[in-house]
Amino acid sequence: MPEQTNNLPAVNYFSPVELVGIYRKFLDKGSTNNVVWIRGIYIQRPNQNPQWAAFYDELRDPDNTNQSVTLKINRQDRAKLKSNSLVQIGGLIELVANNTGTIQILVNVTRYEIVKDQFVTEQDLKRNEIRITKSKKGFKNVDAVLEEKLFRDERPKVALVFASTSITMADFNAGVNAAAVKIDFQEHRQSFGNAAMLSSFLQNLDRSGYDVIALVRGGGGGIEALDEIQVLQAVSVMATPVICAIGHVGEELFMKSIADKVAPTPNGLGQYFSEMVERVTATRNNSRAALGKEVEKQFIKQIEDSNKKNKELLAQIEKMTKAQKDQTEQLGKLQGQLKKQTEENAKQAKDFNESLKKMQKTNGELNTSLQKLTAQNTQAAKDLNEAKDRQRQLEKQLEEAMSKNKGCASGCMGMVAALVGLVGLASWLICIIV
Repeated sequence: MPEQTNNLPAVNYFSPVELVGIYRKFLDKGSTNNVVWIRGIYIQRPNQNPQWAAFYDELRDPDNTNQSVTLKINRQDRAKLKSNSLVQIGGLIELVANNTGTIQILVNVTRYEIVKDQFVTEQDLKRNEIRITKSKKGFKNVDAVLEEKLFRDERPKVALVFASTSITMADFNAGVNAAAVKIDFQEHRQSFGNAAMLSSFLQNLDRSGYDVIALVRGGGGGIEALDEIQVLQAVSVMATPVICAIGHVGEELFMKSIADKVAPTPNGLGQYFSEMVERVTATRNNSRAALGKEVEKQFIKQIEDSNKKNKELLAQIEKMTKAQKDQTEQLGKLQGQLKKQTEENAKQAKDFNESLKKMQKTNGELNTSLQKLTAQNTQAAKDLNEAKDRQRQLEKQLEEAMSKNKGCASGCMGMVAALVGLVGLASWLICIIV
């Protein structure tokens, strides 16, 4: 009904329900009864009641797996199709206005054709390469990282990354209980729909010193954006351990295959932290009691070992004391022997010195006698030489006389007698020299 307020012209106002109703009527007029054929990868959505007459699945674009339309398919046809198959779908296009004001394209399936079972796209190949690389690099032990810090009574730093508009924080808090007393949880909000922004955000978070990073989101449409290659590559090379708590139980997501740990739901992630804290606390308490007994046992053993070692040391000291006493006695004897030997050596040295002086005196006297004898020998040698010269002269004179006085016998005999006398004198001198 028209109303006029604040001097504005009268207009017709509608409530949200009325506005959605108007668009539904308009879209019903725009719906077509012609069968439209579309081609793509068929994906069965989980968590649907098997008793429903119709199911709501997806048909994804083969070249861009982030783009899809919703299929409305009956139970019989759905049972004949396999998820991830390349199919051609024939159906009627419906434009559905949701209560949130959005318009959804819905294909009501009337016929289908299977082109290829288990269709593998280029995106799937790249994802498999990322998973192989991650496997070679190795998955981090999230439990060990958290348990080690908790056991040392330190608070692990955990980054909780929620979608910008997500309400899963309440689900997480419902399961975490008192774990926040022991773990430092820090909440971060980031759009999960923009792969480039999410990848950059996770890379910066990886350098922020957290012990664990958890990706937390509920199920439903839009989670497939987490399987984009850029996001998967960023997560696969992160140095910080990553927990994936995205979607509902049984909901397929490739991100779960490269995460270091997977929690079934956001609530399950909270329960995981809560159970971790309870388990480590109980282990620490038990360990303390066991440690106390072990310390007491080791202390008693150390005392016993110390007493035993003290006895052994006392025995060794007594043995060493006795040995030292024996060595002292032997040392006294050796000192007495050394003193006696020293005195004997001194006496021998004195006797030797006296003998040496006597020998030196005797040698002096001998040298004096030798010098006198040498002088006598020199004089005797001189006299002998003179006698030899005189003998030669006499012999010469005798020869001359004999040649002149061959008839004078008496003269000759006199000369002979003189010569014999000289020879005798020479012989005597020679004996003296010898």
